[in-house]
Amino acid sequence: MSGELFRIFYSKIASFDRCRKQYWFSYLSDLPRPGHPMNAAGIVGTGIHQAMKVLCDTGEPIDAANLLKTYLAMPDHAVAGPGTDAHKDAFSVLERGIEAHASIQSDDRWAEMNTAFPFRGAYISGRLDRADRFADGRWQLVDWKTGRTEMDDETDLQLDIGHLVLRVTRQLPRAADVTAIAWNLRSGRKRLRALTREDADATSRRLMGIARRIQEVTDFSATPSGACSFCDWRPQCAEAAYVDAGHYDWLDPDDRDDPEIEGTD
Repeated sequence: MSGELFRIFYSKIASFDRCRKQYWFSYLSDLPRPGHPMNAAGIVGTGIHQAMKVLCDTGEPIDAANLLKTYLAMPDHAVAGPGTDAHKDAFSVLERGIEAHASIQSDDRWAEMNTAFPFRGAYISGRLDRADRFADGRWQLVDWKTGRTEMDDETDLQLDIGHLVLRVTRQLPRAADVTAIAWNLRSGRKRLRALTREDADATSRRLMGIARRIQEVTDFSATPSGACSFCDWRPQCAEAAYVDAGHYDWLDPDDRDDPEIEGTD
């Protein structure tokens, strides 16, 4: 790396955990990244996040609604454009977002904080959707969710990294406690983590351990699964084609006759 510090961030970790070949394609191959196909769910999610940022910035629901309207009306976003079910869904989710915003009565607020900082020979990068400071000195960060499903372990890592971002960007005092919330605007579900400075230190150490592990790996073989369907590198990956074709040669017909596995259905 010629002295360049290794960068560690959530999506990089998620890619490595999901499939090392995907990680290799994305971060080591130097190949041009394929264009990401536009889908209704992704367009709605991005539009809602942009609208929630504007709502945090101005406090005016009409500003958020106008931004979402304009975003969904873009020609490239036709699958979620006016008249589609996705368009109706987007404004329904935004209504819940407006209600969520109104329920947060803080002294000050910030939208979309981003930072990167060096720590023990690497760079930790991260972002958070919203941060609030309350009159009694409490802090809160929010990660807005718009999906129909979530993985709690992935959500927790995102919140922990967001916690680091908040402490670094706002230079919080050591004694400050933070409530980190993953707030799903579709379902109303909230996943909360009460976090301290000690938790931030522990997260930093954990991220450095993950960074060392990733840098030590030399085997970037694929882990083909149903997730291949959503991978941008799918057209360039033989293992993804293997999954698509349904070729599971290891399940030989002779094996199916093995008495040890008979009657398993």
